[in-house]
Amino acid sequence: MAVPLPPKFKVPQIDLYDGSKDPVEHLENFKAHITLHGFSEEIACRAFPLTLKGTTRGWFRTLQLRSINSFEELAKQFLIKFMPSRRRRCPSAYLLTVKQREEENLKTYLTRFNIERLTTKDQDEKITLAALLGGIWPRNPFMAKLARRTPSTLREFKDRANDFVNVEDTL
Repeated sequence: MAVPLPPKFKVPQIDLYDGSKDPVEHLENFKAHITLHGFSEEIACRAFPLTLKGTTRGWFRTLQLRSINSFEELAKQFLIKFMPSRRRRCPSAYLLTVKQREEENLKTYLTRFNIERLTTKDQDEKITLAALLGGIWPRNPFMAKLARRTPSTLREFKDRANDFVNVEDTL
């Protein structure tokens, strides 16, 4: 497609894709930028390779001239090629395997747990709460507080954990 880029066009400020991360996420970020700025499909086709680097840019150069007629087609080819790099989401039951380490403070554990939680596909509150309660190191002083009155909601757990972490940080 020989459509010139608009004079004030700026390359999307997204991470360049090198094939090691989720291609769907990259494509969604790119589409959001293009949509936000109201660029046409032709501009999207011209701009897309500017978000690629390394072997992914090499892949783009292997596409036959005039073989792509729309951005939808380009996106489809991109996903077919790089789908093996897609991050798989774990079931929420995976969180039951995330445990606080013996020397890990509560704040660090909760941060690590929340990062792992982002990788799950179905974020069931009851499973999350059970995983948090079961993942805390048994000798952690916070467990003694929880043993007196077990939180029944995730919100209640987070509030009590934040209070404990704040006291821990102050001391």
